[in-house]
Amino acid sequence: MFKIAIFLLYTLLASQLCGSTSSDCNVEDLVSQCGGFCFRALWPILDHISYHQESGSNASDINHLATRVQLDKIEKQLVAQQEVLSSLESSHRNIPKDFELIGSHFYYIEKYSQQNWFAARDICRRMGGHLASIRSDAELNALGARLPPSTEFWLGINDLGETGEYVSLDSGKQSTFLKWSSGEPSNGSHHCVLLNNFMYGANCDQWTLFICQAGDVNE
Repeated sequence: MFKIAIFLLYTLLASQLCGSTSSDCNVEDLVSQCGGFCFRALWPILDHISYHQESGSNASDINHLATRVQLDKIEKQLVAQQEVLSSLESSHRNIPKDFELIGSHFYYIEKYSQQNWFAARDICRRMGGHLASIRSDAELNALGARLPPSTEFWLGINDLGETGEYVSLDSGKQSTFLKWSSGEPSNGSHHCVLLNNFMYGANCDQWTLFICQAGDVNE
């Protein structure tokens, strides 16, 4: 590669100094005709070519491999970020009006109109959601921080199907997170679950506030 570059540069100089149609020009006399200035000006280019020629193919292969690894890593990070953004965008498109992001889920907190459990269930459905079912301490803490103190709210958890078997209203599956108040769950006719810092059973005909949730079905 170095020799080819020198030959091409010599040829270029010959064509410029001797004329493209001249047959009398001797390439070997270029140094004397052009002077040392030409080659001093061109030497950085020749030196650069020579350096890469002498560095060998092994160093070049290692550099290319390292660069490829870095590019692959960056590409994977970009793909992962794009997937997260697409997921969030899709989630926001499916969230009904008046629901807000609290923690990692979307909720509507009814703070004025009291309803019995069945009416609250129907209102949440008409809004495009369902009575909330909390699945972790993190969700409970995030939601609890937004609730007025000493206030009760209906959740979607209930044991209307079979006493003592508490399920999520929306999924129909057994609830995986139940943080009962002391002495709960109670027996008898208390088949629906209220939230007031902790969970406890209540008569489903009781009138109180409620919390709706939108998004994925709870497991």
